[in-house]
Amino acid sequence: MGLGVVFFDIMMNALLCFTALFILAYVQIRPESEDESALATEGKFVVVMEWPNQSEDDVDLYVQDPYGNIAYFQSRGVGLMHLEHDDLGARNDSITTASGDIRVERNEERVIIRGIVPGEYVVNVHMYTKRDPGETPVTVRLYRLLGQDTEVMKRERTLRMNGDERTAFRFTLDPEGMISKINELEKTLAGPLVNRLREGVP
Repeated sequence: MGLGVVFFDIMMNALLCFTALFILAYVQIRPESEDESALATEGKFVVVMEWPNQSEDDVDLYVQDPYGNIAYFQSRGVGLMHLEHDDLGARNDSITTASGDIRVERNEERVIIRGIVPGEYVVNVHMYTKRDPGETPVTVRLYRLLGQDTEVMKRERTLRMNGDERTAFRFTLDPEGMISKINELEKTLAGPLVNRLREGVP
């Protein structure tokens, strides 16, 4: 084997190593795209309820799936749904640390629907404890999380006293996650559950 062939092999191997190192370095330093840097979620839909951030009213979100499972503050994870946070109003919007108070001034509850269960869903809002004078406006939105997050619907309800409960909306999912049969027919979800809780019945 001649020196020229050996030299050629060495040069080709060096070029191959350089190319591989360059590709590895490029992968490490290239900026992440917006989609890649976002936190992945297993959710398919999310129901978001909001009321005035300064309000001390305790408003609760209830979501019932087609099998009768109800996600709410006493049953946060049920079926393929889970309630992220039981917001008690402005009263639990802060914690005290060694460096002082940390506040998150946002009254919001969210129920994530993690999978497609075909059938009708019912979304209700309930005034557990009325502390503020006057009416409390409540906004409920449904977002589709498949692909780009998309607001599907928005409804506003007014709660006036302890025990007030309103159906924000109902909707039906087909096996592909398509929404149909949207309506606002009232259905009680919270009343019996809260009554049992206050009576100490498990």
